[in-house]
This record gives sequence, structure tokens and C-alpha cells, in this order.
Amino acid sequence: MNKQIAEVEKLTVRIGKKTVLNDIQVQLQKGESVVITGRNGSGKSTFLRCLAEVILPDQGSVEYSPEISREKIGFISDQISLFENFTVKQGIDFHSSVFRITDFDPTLINELKLNLNQKIKTLSAGERTLYHLSLILSQKPQILLVDEIIHVIDPFLREKFLEAIIDLISQLQTTVIMVNHTFSEIEKIPERVLLMENGQFIMDEKSEILGTKIKKIVSEKEIPKEIPCIFKKESSFFKEYFIYPFKEELRTKFPHDYKDLSLTEIIKAFIGDQYAKKRIP
Repeated sequence: MNKQIAEVEKLTVRIGKKTVLNDIQVQLQKGESVVITGRNGSGKSTFLRCLAEVILPDQGSVEYSPEISREKIGFISDQISLFENFTVKQGIDFHSSVFRITDFDPTLINELKLNLNQKIKTLSAGERTLYHLSLILSQKPQILLVDEIIHVIDPFLREKFLEAIIDLISQLQTTVIMVNHTFSEIEKIPERVLLMENGQFIMDEKSEILGTKIKKIVSEKEIPKEIPCIFKKESSFFKEYFIYPFKEELRTKFPHDYKDLSLTEIIKAFIGDQYAKKRIP
């Protein structure tokens, strides 16, 4: 059984008159990989910033277990802010001094073939992301927070990035929490899915269990209303119905070809449902 490393209690954040996070309660376990998803503006990045202690909540708290120090929490944001006028080497030296790192591992930087005398501001978005990751990996983080960064990386660097994260989970049992809109590349990483809407988690499922609880029916005709459909896509020739929660007795009662879905399709269905509900007056 995994050990709990963080507990979020009644977390609430307001910006002006808008409540961005609304009384969130969730627990995080050591070594688990979590993806947080939901439509734009649902509060995902704000939640991650609270975990990183970049934003202080108006109410509630994030309590880490005593073994988690601030130096062991790594945060990669979609708005990367580094010392741009530093050279690559100056950035490494500064980061190492702040976090008291004596054994910086240059493997990732060497793979990128970065010039140590190159200014950080001249690096591409993907190179900056991998460079930032290499700095954080040197801290041997117990928690890694990744905020919507994968979409800016080209396929080659994206693979390097994900390989490094997988190694981190495997070697250090690091808890990885990712906010992401692109799922095909990370399909095999998350073991837990949190779906956010209006500043709250409306779904918290293990990935393998989620795959058994949602199916798809492709049909030219309308399906019976008794089948729990969360989202419907229509084309000129057929309709796609996304069924949740799916139960095995549906196969007998309503014979259809119930298709399995990838994580990407599952997330798209839930987010599509959120947008569909928003459009209903």
C-alpha cells in the first residue's frame, strides 16, 4: 500500500470575485503518477501552483508529510522563468548553490549537446524545458509538478522528457503530478486521473479502472435513453456514444458493440461533456 505524502484540505482560491478553486480535498500517495485534466479555465494550473506553494490559498491547506522538504518539490511551469542572461553553466552553478547540490548530473544536458557558455535566453522552448528538468532532477525530487509543458516540445525532446520522468518514478519513487491536454504521448504514465471542473475534482479514478467504466458505441441509430451516455459525437453517417458508468449487464440488456477506449479518447469524452453542458442554457 502506498504511503500518503500530501493531504489537501478544503483548498479555496479566489481571484477577484471568482472562486478558482472551491473547497478541494484530495490525498496524494508516494510514487504515484497523476494526470489532472479538464477544460480550459477549470482551475488545474492554479491547483498545481498551490501544491508548489507559488500561490497561497484563501482558505484550506496543503499538508506534506514530514519527510518532504521544500527542496524536494520540483515545479516545471508552462511559463518557464529562468535567469535568461545566465549562461547554461552559470545557471547550473547557481541552482547547485541554492539547493546545496554537490553531484549535478549533466547527462541530459550532454544529450542535448548544449554549449555551457550559451545564454539561457537563446535556447529553444524545448531545450529550455529539458534544461529546467535537468536542474530539477539534480534535486532528486520526491514530488514533481509538471504544468502543461509537453505541447511546446518537439517529438524528439518530448521523448527525452518523458523517458526522464519514467526513470524518476522508477528509481526514486517520485510522485509525478501532470496537468496536460495532450495524452497520446503520456498514455502509459498516469495511473490516476483527476478531472477538474469549476474548481473542484468531479472525478478521481485509477486509470485501469476508468478503462473498464467507460465504453463507446458507434451506431447509425439513437441508442436507448436507459444507457448512460455522457457525450455524443455526430457525423453525417454515424453517431458515437460514450457510455459512463458502464456496467457489464448493459451488454445483455442492450446488445451493442461496446468498444474499449484509449486514455486520450476517455479524456476527450469527459472534456467534451463539460463543454456540452456549458452550452446548454
